[in-house]
Amino acid sequence: MRDWPYEVFPTGWYQIGYSAELQPGEVRPVRYFDRELVLFRTEAGRLALLDAYCPHLGAHLGYGGTVVDDCIECPFHGWRWRTDGSLGTIPYDPEANRRVRIESWPTREVAGLLLTWYDAFGREPFWEWPGITEFLDEENFYPIFPQGADHIGIRKIIPQSPVENTPDFEHFPFVHGAGRAGNPITWEEKEHYLRTRISFLFGAHKAKTWLTPDGPVEGEIETEAWGLGLSNARFTLGDFVTSQLTATTPVDAEHSELFDTITASREPGDSGPEPTGKAGKMITFQKGQIRHDFKIWENQRYVEHPPFAGREAEAYASFRRWSKQFYFGPDGESAPGAGGGQQAG
Repeated sequence: MRDWPYEVFPTGWYQIGYSAELQPGEVRPVRYFDRELVLFRTEAGRLALLDAYCPHLGAHLGYGGTVVDDCIECPFHGWRWRTDGSLGTIPYDPEANRRVRIESWPTREVAGLLLTWYDAFGREPFWEWPGITEFLDEENFYPIFPQGADHIGIRKIIPQSPVENTPDFEHFPFVHGAGRAGNPITWEEKEHYLRTRISFLFGAHKAKTWLTPDGPVEGEIETEAWGLGLSNARFTLGDFVTSQLTATTPVDAEHSELFDTITASREPGDSGPEPTGKAGKMITFQKGQIRHDFKIWENQRYVEHPPFAGREAEAYASFRRWSKQFYFGPDGESAPGAGGGQQAG
């Protein structure tokens, strides 16, 4: 983003895939945080993310590397590396006890998502992501995979942009064609966690829609953010709930990989895996709605001191104060060697 003021990627948990898409024994080359990495799952099912290059002679483990037991084997000379980055064995020198290792990245599997932790200061994870309640409740909500799991791919978007929609209740008519803006109800912050609620008139100014066949319905949009990599919007119309998680994982200074994961309340009496009826329509509709935001986020410049109008000033100011914590150390210091992360451009 042009005129972006921070030089590092923000601290937090980031999505790197879906659990159902990475099978035991599978190896993938990936690139996040300006680093070449290798993602793999052991035969026993354990997830691992390591720096990509073998310290021996620099082969990329993601291209031709194979899983052997609990290790990934280098395609060049067969050196084997454990999931924690330590050296397992050298096939032609089995007695070697070398201390060389590859950097390993913290990983988690939560609610069907694969996650890794990033911190420019080298700190271990100091919070955990709890998952999305609806993603874990397949009795009352449709499974997220595969219909609700949308791996959008790489876009010219930084993590803060999607989450900065949280205080922006005025953009709905202009970006999403809503009949009116939302009205703020609550704003809650607790360290890395942010939760907001706004009232929202679904189907405003329309006699009926597929979502509101009996006319406009007063509902609510609740947003939760855990750092800047994971934010969830929960749309509630009476007993019908849709939950949509936007995950934005930095690839380099200007680009991120985006994942959009959605579920909705089951249709009465439907216990099948595929969303039907109103739920199916809502999931498809919301997948389209987030793409309306892309044209804004991909071509936006950062305005550090906006000339806010009306009621938007307080919410935006609160959000930007909260978001600053993810770019600095515990004592407010900049990361060592800052400049390799997100640059103004």
